[in-house]
Amino acid sequence: MSDKISKACVGALAAAVTLSHIGPARFVLPAAAEDSFATILAPADGAKLEAKHTYKVEYEVKAAPKVDHVHLFVDGDEVGMAHRLKGSFKLVALKPGDHKVCVSPVNKNHTPIGAQACITVTVQ
Repeated sequence: MSDKISKACVGALAAAVTLSHIGPARFVLPAAAEDSFATILAPADGAKLEAKHTYKVEYEVKAAPKVDHVHLFVDGDEVGMAHRLKGSFKLVALKPGDHKVCVSPVNKNHTPIGAQACITVTVQ
């Protein structure tokens, strides 16, 4: 019995090793969401911002039919919402350090649809 288990484990390991050489896994969006994506136009990824200033996050969304609005996230927290597919959000003064800023197209239920855009900014 243990010989059968060992052969099964070796077979599974060989299959896993073979699959790992196929290449990186690719995430495929559902057909309805594939046509929707966001772009952050400003600030640039890697931008250095001053701690006591406010900035605009300029964005544009190419929308699929079910996209209703967009959300702005800073470090994973939702901080803004807009019903325009092209515009800007006011980015309030942030604490010093690195921050992840994302714009996400969403449907009427606030469920993300398509690909969000994210940048990292460093506040000094």
